[in-house]
Amino acid sequence: MTGNNFNVIDGAVGKKQAVSPASARKRLLLALVLAVSLQFIPFANILLYPLRLFVTFVHESGHALAAIASGGMVQSLAVMPNGEGVTMAATPPFLSWLTFSSGYLGAALFGALLMQVGRLKHGNAGRLALGFAAISILVITFAWAFRPFTDPFTLVVGLGLSGSLLLLAKFLKPQFAQFFVAFLAAFCSLNALGDLHILLTLTQMGSAHNDAANMAKFYGGTPFLWALMWAMGAIVITGLSLHSFLKATGAGRTKSTPKPFSLSR
Repeated sequence: MTGNNFNVIDGAVGKKQAVSPASARKRLLLALVLAVSLQFIPFANILLYPLRLFVTFVHESGHALAAIASGGMVQSLAVMPNGEGVTMAATPPFLSWLTFSSGYLGAALFGALLMQVGRLKHGNAGRLALGFAAISILVITFAWAFRPFTDPFTLVVGLGLSGSLLLLAKFLKPQFAQFFVAFLAAFCSLNALGDLHILLTLTQMGSAHNDAANMAKFYGGTPFLWALMWAMGAIVITGLSLHSFLKATGAGRTKSTPKPFSLSR
């Protein structure tokens, strides 16, 4: 029986079931395998379309938040049906590099932070993370994407993503919420790296409409150089997060102690 102030889990009253390090590692490994496998399944991109829009929303939110953090202002944030996005922002010239860099690197950082949720021992960490993501998307949508007449698609995407995440946070069981967060972390990290691979290709083709081209225009260098630096940064961010996760969850393994014995003659 449960009351308003009590939770019964495995017969323990008032105690939340902690997440074991071993189960956290297995969950992340399964999420990584699933995220990678789906990239090679025909027509899986149709099922993953909402998540593709989610990654784009995170990317554009990175630009917007960096602009605000650098003392600038955001005019609009837009997500397009083809998975691309654009953020219109004004920032101080000497800090524009932060705004340009925070799209791709912001998506990688978001995936890295989600990955760390799996190492938390709180049983409801996954549901709390989904709820926080939902509220964040909702706030960003109303702040910079509320243009129902000129850009209804972005508004629908923002409301749809936030609503879906809130429903998942409310109704998913804790272990399933943890797995979905792990999958979302893997998907965001892989797509951040994949998008940077596409950016490297575009810069070699001479495309002038991307973040790397804007960076080169303001600060010199070539678009390919900036794209390469961002790719290396994203790899470092993802690698450090994965290393930190494995180190933290690996610390929970118990070592076998030798049995005592006696010597006699």
